[in-house]
Amino acid sequence: MTGWFPAGRVALRLARRDVWRNRGRSALVALMIALPVLGMSAVSVIARSDELDPQDHVRVALGEKAQALVYYGDGEPISQRPDDPLDNTAVSRDEGELTRAEFLGRARRIVSDRDVLITDDRHWGSRSIRRDGRLIDARMRELDYDTPGLGGLIEQREGRAPQADGEVVATGTLVRDSGVRVGDVLTYRPPGSGADIVLTVVGIVGGYDVADSSELIGRTGGIFPADLRDATTGPFFEQWDDRTLLVTGPDPVTWDQVLDLNQLGSTVLSRAVVENPPPSSQVPHEDDLADDYTDRSGVGIVAVVVGLVLLQIALLAGPAIAVGARRNQRSLALLAATGAQARHLRAVLLATNGLIGLVSSLVAAGLGVAVGRLAIAGLRSREWTLVRTDVHLSDLAVLVVAGAGTAVAASLVPARQAARMDVVAALTGRRGYAPPKLRVSAAAFGVAVAGVVVALVAAAGESAFLAVAGLATAEVGLVAASGTLIALAARSAVRMPFAVRFALRDAARQRARTAPAVAAVLAAVAGGSTGLVFLAAQNHHDDLIYRASSVPGGVWAMADTADGQGQPAAEAAEAEATLRRELPIDSAAAFFRLTYSGDVFLRPTRSPGARCPDDQTEGMGTYNGMGEVCSFRTDSKFLAPYGEVLFDDGTALRVVTGGLAEADYQALAEGFAVTTSPELIWPDGTVHVEVERMSADDPDAEIPVVRLKAVEAQGAGSLAGVVYPIGAAKALGVEAVRGGVVATTSRMPTSEEEAAAEKELKETLGMYVTVERGYTNDLAVGLVALLIASSVVSLIGTFTAVGLAAAESRADVSTLAAVGAGPGVRRRLAAAQSGVIATLGTVLGVFSGVVGGWVLVLVQQDNEFPGETRSYWELVLPWELLLTVGVGIPLLAGLIAFAGTRSRLPLARRIGQ
Repeated sequence: MTGWFPAGRVALRLARRDVWRNRGRSALVALMIALPVLGMSAVSVIARSDELDPQDHVRVALGEKAQALVYYGDGEPISQRPDDPLDNTAVSRDEGELTRAEFLGRARRIVSDRDVLITDDRHWGSRSIRRDGRLIDARMRELDYDTPGLGGLIEQREGRAPQADGEVVATGTLVRDSGVRVGDVLTYRPPGSGADIVLTVVGIVGGYDVADSSELIGRTGGIFPADLRDATTGPFFEQWDDRTLLVTGPDPVTWDQVLDLNQLGSTVLSRAVVENPPPSSQVPHEDDLADDYTDRSGVGIVAVVVGLVLLQIALLAGPAIAVGARRNQRSLALLAATGAQARHLRAVLLATNGLIGLVSSLVAAGLGVAVGRLAIAGLRSREWTLVRTDVHLSDLAVLVVAGAGTAVAASLVPARQAARMDVVAALTGRRGYAPPKLRVSAAAFGVAVAGVVVALVAAAGESAFLAVAGLATAEVGLVAASGTLIALAARSAVRMPFAVRFALRDAARQRARTAPAVAAVLAAVAGGSTGLVFLAAQNHHDDLIYRASSVPGGVWAMADTADGQGQPAAEAAEAEATLRRELPIDSAAAFFRLTYSGDVFLRPTRSPGARCPDDQTEGMGTYNGMGEVCSFRTDSKFLAPYGEVLFDDGTALRVVTGGLAEADYQALAEGFAVTTSPELIWPDGTVHVEVERMSADDPDAEIPVVRLKAVEAQGAGSLAGVVYPIGAAKALGVEAVRGGVVATTSRMPTSEEEAAAEKELKETLGMYVTVERGYTNDLAVGLVALLIASSVVSLIGTFTAVGLAAAESRADVSTLAAVGAGPGVRRRLAAAQSGVIATLGTVLGVFSGVVGGWVLVLVQQDNEFPGETRSYWELVLPWELLLTVGVGIPLLAGLIAFAGTRSRLPLARRIGQ
């Protein structure tokens, strides 16, 4: 056994024998290693399959034969990446925008004469599509998808393609969500049209191009009226989702043609260009394009987090590996007595656990691939765009190596201890005790303290990567110092009850098996406690910035005003009647607002004495009429109705505020604007409102400013920003349209009542309903999950070590029984041993978690918006949950150990018989 290869063969043979002989322990270690490898393998398959390379994008967007996809251009020249038309930048402003007809004519002259241009237009029409008198959510689309050159783009799954005006096919997603079937008759009223179009569903389609999209597709010219199809500006233009051209034919679209189309403001996805990209020297304005940017800080954080996960796995497997090392101590001692050297003993132990890690990782990787394939099949059935199932063997190899390496890393300390064991003491069954070395202890504590300092300093210095790396370093230091902390705890056992004193001293004597268990509990509780503290701070942050839309129980029924028409009075009355029928409505009123056409924006400006500091953008926070002062948020006592710009005479405001702002209602009735931001009121008692029109003929023209007399809001529940009087619409040159109904309730509606009201209004009037329920903690489930996960992981590490402690303390318990100790002593000792390990690990873990949560909160404070006047991220300690962890886990560990341990010892087999 003096050569390397003979020693390796012997080590592997002994490893296989040990794995088979101790199947329970081997299964535990294998499970610890396999679970994360299985999960990450499945994630790798799904993530890789979801990553579309340029060729995949071509296949999805162009099918099997189309040459190019050309996005509608408005005449403003741009530059684009050859393989990604969405990655582009404007170059210069042209003399004027192109009409639809002009763009089509110029595009026709650029592409080959032998190619065909097929228009593909999508328009949002969900508010005006009805089935059996009920509205359905769908997007209208015109495309002759059965054109020979578009093979593979859309698949016919049932029925046939549209052949006449008014015939449509439905996508699989629309069939699933709305119940549309072949043969159904629908009605569709195009925007701005007074007449309905009758649509007949003649087929059902699927495929990558319509995956997860609710659409009704008709032939070109068969759905949209000409004035809508040719619109270049106006309220209808903003509703277009995509307006594209598909190029089919024998000739490819070259890079030179792409550049010519870019001059029209159009971006292009060309099959030929993706397959044979031009050299960078032929890509103009390349420096202006968005490069592939890798956030090095983010990558570093991910690397550190992955390292911590692997450390946690090693720590969880550590107690089980320590069990194996202690159980094999006599066998290793026999090897040493027959001539084995220290390196041979290390090799045996490392080979045993390396074999477990390798085999379990290989099996887990294979199972992970199977799980990933099943998940992809399920996602495809839900119309997800997953072109292929992509299994990267390199990813799996890395995971397998990481799993096996983690098992080996967790075996290094037990292997080192086995190589240095006292052979005579091991053969005779004696157990020695060696105090921890001072230099090792000092180094471990030094690393922990240095990690905390680095984390805090980095968090204050806006370096997230260093902050997370410092936390990882501090945790590693505490893990390394766990043996010293166990020894210090044992010195305090003098006045403890017998069972606790015995457990502490036994833990100190057998630090080789106790320290890994304490470290596992420490790491699990530290991770869980960090999450608990951070989620508590997140909850506090969300509570501080939450803006109620009305008084509690208020109801908003919102109408779609994107067409610029507003809601008719009859529809508002019908909506109010529906609300009263479905909800416990107390009072209700219609409210007025700007349309959603995106054509006009109102921006109140601050008075000269209330300008923002020089390092903040002027106008920040005033966007769309909110009028906040050098900050994105003001006092949360003010109401914020979904960013609406409201016009009112006090009637709707009375409902929204629950009658708590009488002075505000009176001011609106008298023609005053009401604002919660006194900085917006100029010395002359007016607010100055910029009226910006996106459809202005000259975009560089000076934006007009309108002055309106105004007062500061006096009500306890006023609306944040500015509420304009009804008469101000004319002065501003805008139209205030009826935007829906707001109501108060006599009690808080149930979720079922809200769902019923929303379903009815959505299907009859295309309205959306929300009920103001105040701030709700959406993180409660996450808190409970963290609590359970950290508890389970901690108990696993605890009981693994306790099982070894019980086996090794049989002789001591037998001695105690011989001198008169009762049968329950063994149970009390097991409970004490569990409690000691869990308590030490939990206390250190909670402390580490609080520090970690504090660091993460500091990092978030640095990420606040520059316009904030205060930090909404504050350290909030969830004392109840932390006490539950700190007290509950040790108590639960002790109770389970007490209940699960037999009071009487089993008969022991004599050695040698």
